Amino acid sequence: MKFRTEYKAEPSGLHLDPTRPIVLVGSCFADNIAGKMRECLWNAYNGLGTLYNPMSIAKVLEMMVFGDNDSVDIESSLFETNGIVHSWLFDSHFSATSRDECIKNIIESRTKLLASLEKSQMLIVTFGTAWCYSLQNMNKEEEYIVANCHKMPSSMFSRRRVSVEEISTLWIDLCKRLHQKYPHLSIVFTVSPVRHLKDGFEGNTLSKCTLQLAVEQIRTKIVNALYFPAYELLCDDLRDYRFYSTDLVHPSDSAIEYIWEIFCQTYLDENGMTMIKEGNKKFKKLNHRPIMRLGI
Repeated sequence: MKFRTEYKAEPSGLHLDPTRPIVLVGSCFADNIAGKMRECLWNAYNGLGTLYNPMSIAKVLEMMVFGDNDSVDIESSLFETNGIVHSWLFDSHFSATSRDECIKNIIESRTKLLASLEKSQMLIVTFGTAWCYSLQNMNKEEEYIVANCHKMPSSMFSRRRVSVEEISTLWIDLCKRLHQKYPHLSIVFTVSPVRHLKDGFEGNTLSKCTLQLAVEQIRTKIVNALYFPAYELLCDDLRDYRFYSTDLVHPSDSAIEYIWEIFCQTYLDENGMTMIKEGNKKFKKLNHRPIMRLGI
């Protein structure tokens, strides 16, 4: 007797080598997978911080990969509040007490990103939401979408859901440029299963559908673009509140572990599976803390 419909993992033609780095960008779900990789001593780089919407993720990747350390975009994205300098293009991970320090943090991250992309087989891009916030009264010809509002007043922003066409057009062009620079790189898109309930139930559903349709359009135009069903695994396979954390929004540890197992079954061959199991054993050994027993 079956109580749920289970997803059957199908091995991909792409077999990842755990000795080569993986680059992950996007929403906080990317942090979950990166964490599981590092527990296997797999070099997973996700140092661009949490980026939720596809427009901001594309903007940051374009600037970091094809820009330079003197990029005007970095300088113009900075603002100061309460003695802390933030960037509209990044989360608070890059914030600092001075403009120079904030720029330094971004440049250091760029250096690490480029080094990882040179060796990586895969770039994992996780879209979190299609809802975007734009700065008002920026006196710019183009809309200025921010990656993070940094708890600034809501009156500073306008909010809208970007379209399937906007997302796909932007990303198809970016994927082509990435493939030209890194022909060895496959790009795997995922839609985060994390629920954005501040958008409302209907708003969250429309957002996730927009992201899925956009990814489908990208995949029809880009040969090396793949899709991993993280969203479907939690929402259609597991689909139970016991697989969510206590906030009923983020996936639980067991759900993350399940999705990680499906990822491994999809992109690792037998040798790769052996390597990450050995890596996990070493990780646990390195992090083992012996219990101190007091003599009586």
